[in-house]
Formats: sequence, structure tokens, C-alpha cells
Amino acid sequence: MGFEMKKKTKLIHSGIDTKKFAGSLTTPIYHNSTIVFNNYKDFLLAKRKRFSKLYYGRFKTKTVITFENIVKDLYKSEKAIITSSGLSAIIITLFALVKKNDHILVVENCYEPVSNFVKDEFKKFGINCDFYSSDFNENIEKLIKTNTKLIYLESPASLNYEVQDITRFVKFARKNKIVTVMDNTWSTIIGCNPLEYGIDIVIESATKYFSGHSDCFCGLIACSNRHFNQIFKTKVRFGDFVSSESCYLAIRGLKTLSLRLKQHHESAIKMYKYLKTNKNVLSILFPSVVENKNFKLWKKYHSTGNGLITFKIKRNGKKSLDFFFDNLKFFKIGFSWGGFESLILPLESLDPFHNCNDENGFWCRIHVGLEDVNDLINDIDYAIDNYEK
Repeated sequence: MGFEMKKKTKLIHSGIDTKKFAGSLTTPIYHNSTIVFNNYKDFLLAKRKRFSKLYYGRFKTKTVITFENIVKDLYKSEKAIITSSGLSAIIITLFALVKKNDHILVVENCYEPVSNFVKDEFKKFGINCDFYSSDFNENIEKLIKTNTKLIYLESPASLNYEVQDITRFVKFARKNKIVTVMDNTWSTIIGCNPLEYGIDIVIESATKYFSGHSDCFCGLIACSNRHFNQIFKTKVRFGDFVSSESCYLAIRGLKTLSLRLKQHHESAIKMYKYLKTNKNVLSILFPSVVENKNFKLWKKYHSTGNGLITFKIKRNGKKSLDFFFDNLKFFKIGFSWGGFESLILPLESLDPFHNCNDENGFWCRIHVGLEDVNDLINDIDYAIDNYEK
């Protein structure tokens, strides 16, 4: 081919091999634990290259390998690793790259299970962790130690969507010979490729927008040859396993990712404009609008947004929050996001260190789904009105 495919085209065509798949446009689901070998020579070859070739079903199946190749193609990475969830991808990567007496830096507004893990579990293994603010400032210089091995980024951050200046962190990390790892779930490969800005390892939860249907768990790691063996070895030793079905569902969802994300974002912008006009909404967090303090930095690295909005509603001291949440018809209370459906999550904190509710208002996060946005706006409006009255 005399030209490079655009990203939207890659989403559709990456991983399709009609010759290998008997004319099928979809990826076959291979069910196997045991893989048999033609002869002793093939067995020895597979054993020697067990991290990259078919060896045993817990390592990978042919469906998993197809997904790996798609991730490498999209992220333009040398290697890819598929795990059982986004969280497992993060934990496996962190464990693979540090050891006892090492020190890591983690952005303070990261996904809460990650914060809990590095605070509580790493202590058992003698691994030290400090949290830094997402804005790059001189304080991070004070946190660096001689044994600092890794900086973990998440941008935009969970719940409050603070944006990190990726290239500044990369420059700082390289100067100090520190590995950088970034959670790219908010943006997906459609919105941002951190590898292009110098990040060493990128992680994405394919559970969310990547698959898009709230029906599978899957995580992906895009990395270089330098880090692949250590990370994959840790994955195997942890016993982490991703099913062929989950990979199939993620690959299937990927084909419509571009269209879905575009619609989620367009509807979220309309929802944001409505929330701005509602006198009972005290504050809104949504990075892809000019009014947001992080907009310029967000625009520097991201080509599209998504359907996530966090906002604060004026508290009515006379009424329970039931009067708001239980009067929603389309926004269901539930964890996660990135599926076709609209969700709402009551929040106790916007980050792991600060309680966000106060006497004046309460916070919630919504995921604007693929329903008609006018129905979604009316749904929120009715619930707020019923609560305030």
C-alpha cells in the first residue's frame, strides 16, 4: 500500500484476515487450554518463545494474539499485552517494573483502586510510593529520590479530569532515568496516543469505550521490546487470564469506536450547555470546553472528548438525595462507563485525598450514553426539579 491508513480506517480493518479466517470478517473465538504440537522440535520452539507464540491457553490463544496485533497496529507499539481487566493491566505493569526498596510516584487523582493498591499493598513488599499533583510544578523535584524508578500518569484524571502536561513529565523522567506509565482509558487511542509524546508504557481499560457494550472485562498494555518480557512474565506468574470471548467482544466493539465516541462527546457538550443554565448546578467539570481551566492543555494532547461529566448540585437540606437519584429514568446508578447506556454515580470524593461533599452541594458523575440527548437532558432536569422543589 502506497499510503498509511488513517486511524478510523485502521479501527475497521486491523485484525481482519479473511484468508486465515476462512473468509470471515470477524475474529474467530478459539477455546483452548491445551495446545498440542506437531513434533518435539515445534514444542521446543514454542517453549523458547512462549511469550509471543502459542504455548498454553492461559498465556494466550489465537484470538488473544489477534487482539495483541490490533493494539500494536493502533498504538504503533513494538509489543502489546492483553490482560483480564484495566486494573490488572496497571497492577501487573507496576509490579513488573519495581522491586523491594524502590520508590514510585503516582498522580494523586488517579483511579481510586490504583491509589488504594499502591498505598496498602506495596507496603507489604517494601515498595515506597508518593503522590504528586497533576500539574507539573517544582514540588515533584522534591519528591524524587535516588531509588525512584517509575512515574505513573493518568490524564485526564478520574472524576475531576485534571490534565497533565505529558511532554514535561516525559522530559523530567528521562532526565532522571525514570520509566513513565500512563493510563489512557479516558481518551482511548482515538483521542490520544501517549507513546507519540514519549511515554514508555500505555495502559487502557478495554472494558470501557474500547469494547463499548458493558459486557466484558479486558485490559491492554502497549509497550516496547525493552519492557515486554518482564511485564508478560509477571502477568503469567500472577495467573492473569483473559478469555477469548472478552477479546472477541473488545475487537467487535472497536469497529464502531470512532462513531460511538463522536456521538458520546457531541451529546455530552449539549448536556454541559444545559447544566450551565440550571441554577441548581453549582459547578461542572468537563475538560473539552473553553471554560474549563484545563482546556488548553487538554487540546494540546487530545483530538476528541467523551461522554463523562462531573457536576455539583445545590443541596436541599429538607430532602434526601433519594429524591434526585431515584427520579432518574434513563441515568442508572452504576459503576464504570464507556458503554452505550447512560449512567450516574454518586460521589464521596473527587480524589483519594479529599471528601468532596459539603453542606452546599453534592457531586455526581454522569456518563452520557447514546440515547437521544434531549431525553437525557429532560431526565436530569426532571430529577433536579423534583429534588429542589
